Amino acid sequence: MKKIVVFLPLAFLIFVIGCAKKDKYSYVTVPNDPTNGRIYTLPNGLTVYISQYSAEPRIQTLIATKAGSKFDPHDATGLAHYLEHMLFKGTDKYGTADYAKEKPLLDEIDTLCEQYRHIPMDDKDTMARKAMYTKIDSVSYLASHYAIANEYDKMMTAIGSRGTNAFTSVEQTVFQEDIPSNELEPYLQIESDRFQNPEMRLFHTELEAVYEEKNRNLDNDDEKVYEAQNALLFKKHPYGTQTTIGTIHDLKNPSLKDIINYFHTYYVPNNMVIALSGDINPDTAIRMIDKYFGSYVSKPVPAFDPPKEDPITTPEYKTVVGPEAPYVSIGYRFPGAGSKEADMLDLISQVLTNNQAGLFDIDLKQQFKVLNANAGNSTMKDYTVWALQAYPKEGQSLEDARDLLLKEQDKLKTGDFPDWLIGAVINNMKLQQIQQFRQYQSRAYNFVQAFTSGEDWGDVVTEVDRLSKVTKQDIMDFAKANFNNNYVVVYKKVGYDSTVEKVHSNKITPIQTNAKSGSSAFVKRIEDEKMPSVQPVYIDYKKDVQQFTVANKLPVYYVKNTEDSIFNVYYLFDFGGKNSKLLKPAMKYLEYGGTSKLNPAQVQQEFYKLACTFNTFVDKDKLYVTMTGLSSNFVPAVKLLENLISDVQPDTAVMKKLVGAILKQRENEKQDKNTILFQAMYSYGIYGGLNPYNYTLSNTELENLKPQQLTDILHHLTSYPHHILYYGPEDTKQLQSDLEQYHKVPASFEAVPVGEKFEQKEGDDQVYVVDHDMKQTEIIVLEKGGKYDINLSPIASMYNEYFGGSMASVVFQTLRESKALAYSTFCNYGAPGDSTESYYNLAYIGAQEDKLPLAMDGMFALLNDSMPRYEQLWSTSKVAVMKNIESARIIRDGILFNYETARKRGVDHDTRKDVYEKTPAITFADIQKFHAEKIAHHPYTILVMGNKKDMNMEALAKYGKITNLTLEDIFGY
Repeated sequence: MKKIVVFLPLAFLIFVIGCAKKDKYSYVTVPNDPTNGRIYTLPNGLTVYISQYSAEPRIQTLIATKAGSKFDPHDATGLAHYLEHMLFKGTDKYGTADYAKEKPLLDEIDTLCEQYRHIPMDDKDTMARKAMYTKIDSVSYLASHYAIANEYDKMMTAIGSRGTNAFTSVEQTVFQEDIPSNELEPYLQIESDRFQNPEMRLFHTELEAVYEEKNRNLDNDDEKVYEAQNALLFKKHPYGTQTTIGTIHDLKNPSLKDIINYFHTYYVPNNMVIALSGDINPDTAIRMIDKYFGSYVSKPVPAFDPPKEDPITTPEYKTVVGPEAPYVSIGYRFPGAGSKEADMLDLISQVLTNNQAGLFDIDLKQQFKVLNANAGNSTMKDYTVWALQAYPKEGQSLEDARDLLLKEQDKLKTGDFPDWLIGAVINNMKLQQIQQFRQYQSRAYNFVQAFTSGEDWGDVVTEVDRLSKVTKQDIMDFAKANFNNNYVVVYKKVGYDSTVEKVHSNKITPIQTNAKSGSSAFVKRIEDEKMPSVQPVYIDYKKDVQQFTVANKLPVYYVKNTEDSIFNVYYLFDFGGKNSKLLKPAMKYLEYGGTSKLNPAQVQQEFYKLACTFNTFVDKDKLYVTMTGLSSNFVPAVKLLENLISDVQPDTAVMKKLVGAILKQRENEKQDKNTILFQAMYSYGIYGGLNPYNYTLSNTELENLKPQQLTDILHHLTSYPHHILYYGPEDTKQLQSDLEQYHKVPASFEAVPVGEKFEQKEGDDQVYVVDHDMKQTEIIVLEKGGKYDINLSPIASMYNEYFGGSMASVVFQTLRESKALAYSTFCNYGAPGDSTESYYNLAYIGAQEDKLPLAMDGMFALLNDSMPRYEQLWSTSKVAVMKNIESARIIRDGILFNYETARKRGVDHDTRKDVYEKTPAITFADIQKFHAEKIAHHPYTILVMGNKKDMNMEALAKYGKITNLTLEDIFGY
């Protein structure tokens, strides 16, 4: 990384040198850095970024290494990602009950895996491979008797960490924890041992999880496009010649020895960074880091010499197919992070698309020439990929959509865009930076990105200032020089790809997780250390939420923003989709509508000039109109929004195009597996055939809509009962005056239209199946509980934490860790949003179709059998619930929405107080009773999505009558 200090003014250098005389831990800062970040470098080369931000008593911690998939050996792809998984398995000090006895077995597994990977995968050697894998499985089972699974996760639970996870990309592997601010030292103790003495235990079951992850990738059409585009752009560089998760061949033939060698090569302090952001004392923190990481020994890291790609002189094309919506992606290759090109592309991307006033937004989306379009760049260390993408409208070819993107791009060459647009983009980028850096988590992730991509933090911070000097002529010159025939095109079409091979599972013996065997000495020491306490802070609705009325009838709930210049305002209406099927299309029409004085494009442009955005959302019983932006523009933004709502004009041409776009969007949603399962099927499972999701206009009804039907709704919108939430810097008197003047309130509110009644149904022991082209099978089990009861909050919180809420939970340990049945699995007893609805227990597992019978049996055994008791997990779960409340702070507009939920539930106080005060008295017998009464052997509804031709229907039939649902059944059209 270049020394930032070289670019600092002399006065600032003197300040830094002065700090160095007082304290051996000198650091660099950057002028006008909104994060006030400090950058340290320890003597062993370890880089440390620290940003103090005390809005919440928590710290986002990231430990990252420049060890992404581009460093994988060509014959062992996926290695960096494998290693990421294995670094959760413990060390010679934790994760083991008897390391002396375990170690010889681990060494034997290493040797066997090395032999296994050299047995060819052709048919004649199938028996030899099976025999060797059986041996690996047998020794792994013996070794598991000495392993204590998930001790790392249990320790993180014990210190109150949230978001335990990691990810691998082309440049980096990043390990993340969000910890209470008083738990920094135990966190560093754990991580220090983790990255010095890892053990590759429980290897073959974790491989099964990686196989599941690979199959999930095979079900992801976006991933297919990404890989195809990179393969065209990078014929030499690993960005295109290999993928992060690896090939199926390499996944099936891993080398533990290679993984260990990779660890010792790249996981060295001079190749690593620790990024901390939150409620932290930097001086104390750096001393702690030095204490636990300062002894790491640095060593040279192999240099990566990026291959130089040949110029692209003529467009190249590739087609991929899958079940999801079609689209086209045009990709360009540019220099990487820190380059002038990468800077310029950040700006040009928003000139083309910013969701309001970019060329794509106004010329393509507003004109309904395509369904959707966007531009954006993925900036990596060695190269930047800039992509233009478009989803075609009904009847439009991908080639036509491609040509429209290129035509808009050519306008950059001629300067055919408004003179004011660049300045507006800069203002909005400044707003985005404020919004980003008010999140302590974002600061840490930006630090890591800068480190792993080799960028100076000073250059990151000053990017917007640099871009503010860019002229229209600069953009024209850049476009002429760089946007020619030097692109590649990937067409994503709908279809079945018979060439895609899935990863098949191996037959394994469920391992011992030793969840009942207690803890290692290391874990006990961590648990016994008493850190300074953090006291919980609850919302006092009477003090923290101010109230007043507009026109003596409209309630306004107010929280003052004392932090920055951003406002958020919400109009909340007391009706929603159940009251009228016209509401959703009406709100969509508002996005594309114009007024008597402004056409639709001008409306969006005016909002963008003000650095303000508005959005709408229709729930079954609520309608939200929201707006956010710079407080200095609050009044003109409110005037603009109010005028749009009251004066939006009926336009038959716009209506026709809007209906066409909605119909195409509906078609796309019926091809998206997440929409199918977690929205359409989920709503069907809760409410049955008549439900909030499919209570919608038919396609024919949509086509027969008249624009006046929608504009009439919008013109009368504020005549219906509603209230306002406001978070911003304006004081209450000024806000009240502004709303009195600009927000239209009738003399009396109109009656809300009578709505459809949706009844949450009891489980009927039925299995609802939707056929979808995919490699995995995904399963949801729903069980209905009673109405909201504040007295259930403490025990439900404990149940969720212990049974199904984390990587240390019973569900995760059993189904993934021990039985290797899934990549993702969880269970949650969810509270309803208001007093009229019921609790639901939701259990989820996603598994390969050949594991379906075992996955179902495993999940139902957990749901119906008596709750297993694991002492360490029980104690750490209780601590986790307490510590998360102690260190949680509901801030900003979160206070308003917490209050909204409390009112809907009929509660007059912050319910976290009940959970915190009652959790210490909860016994395991209470959890067992809760499980027996609320979960076990209750009527259930099972939702299954997968490829029916590969699905074991007999296994499903064990759990109830199978009903095959069509997409029309669940979507309503």
